[in-house]
Amino acid sequence: MISSENTEVFTPKILQGNKDKHKNVYRFECPYAGQFRCSLTSLVFVMKGKGEVSYKTVSWDPRLLDGLGEMSPAGPLYDIDCFDGSISGLHLPHCEIFSEKDMDCLAVAHFTDGNVAIMNPLKVTKAHVMIDIKDLSIFGLIKRIIFPPSPVIAQVLVFQRPVTKRQKENVLDVHLLPSNVPLSEVKDQHVENIHIKTSSKCHLTPGTYYHLCCQPKKYRVQPETEVFEFNFGPNYHPTFEVFVNVRKQKVKLSLMDNTKGREVWPPRRILLTGQEVDRPAHRRLTESEFVDNNRHLLIQRVSSVMEIADGLRAKDMITHEMNSEVQAIEPHQKKMRLLFKALDSGGASVKVEFYRLLKKKEPKLVNDLISESSRPQ
Repeated sequence: MISSENTEVFTPKILQGNKDKHKNVYRFECPYAGQFRCSLTSLVFVMKGKGEVSYKTVSWDPRLLDGLGEMSPAGPLYDIDCFDGSISGLHLPHCEIFSEKDMDCLAVAHFTDGNVAIMNPLKVTKAHVMIDIKDLSIFGLIKRIIFPPSPVIAQVLVFQRPVTKRQKENVLDVHLLPSNVPLSEVKDQHVENIHIKTSSKCHLTPGTYYHLCCQPKKYRVQPETEVFEFNFGPNYHPTFEVFVNVRKQKVKLSLMDNTKGREVWPPRRILLTGQEVDRPAHRRLTESEFVDNNRHLLIQRVSSVMEIADGLRAKDMITHEMNSEVQAIEPHQKKMRLLFKALDSGGASVKVEFYRLLKKKEPKLVNDLISESSRPQ
């Protein structure tokens, strides 16, 4: 097992979930054996060879936590799948601050068929917990409950809500979260807001109260104080709200520890965008959402059905029998209806490949449908 630092970084494709259209599903097409780190989640996959990895966060089930004893969640819970079983190891990111002697407080919970097994790490580094894996399903980092709680590496995330033309105040949402919560997960729940990039790293202690300071002081912050808690989803609500005059172009924010009376996140200059909108911005459709939302029009207007079906068959995304059935039926509208059955059963990854082939074969149709969907209703 190599250290997590010796990895190749990749940015996954983000797909639409089959059951939850507003849930990120990450996909990584691994080209060869090695170690690969996701730039969005910091997960590291140890690969035996070429393969396609699909993963997403899921909610911690309180009923399953009962079987963990004196352990509590210490990171997001990931549902991981690999279509050809080429994953041999997994490195889960943690947010702990500890010495070598304290590293035995972390373990990994492996959930399968309603049961939970606790896996001891092969190694714990400053950033990751490493395990070997044979069976893929759901994995989550857990931590032995320690009293008093120790500080962890945390992040302060700042979002600006859309500003309407009648609005007199900018509203900033400030989130206090463990550092191993992916920013992409938080952004996906607040797609109408603008993420304001700033240095976010700090050290916070679970169970401790903090208050957010804003300069100039005349701008309002609510609540006055709030406790920092481990939050690994499914909901990421803002910890603080800041109300600033809409004409103001910048503010300074800092975070104070109520107990010790000191800054834990020194003042940061926050530049406000000043963007005006008449209504909340909408998230751009993913490739899979495009296919689902335009189902009726695609059935009527796609002419290159067999070329697309052949392309899907070449990648083993539809069966030989399905390809033959599509070829035998006429007209092309019936071909598309039949092909949609294979797309629905194949899930998001097959729909993404269908979209890619359609854009290659019929780019004008794709552009026309995108334009039509963006017009005001």
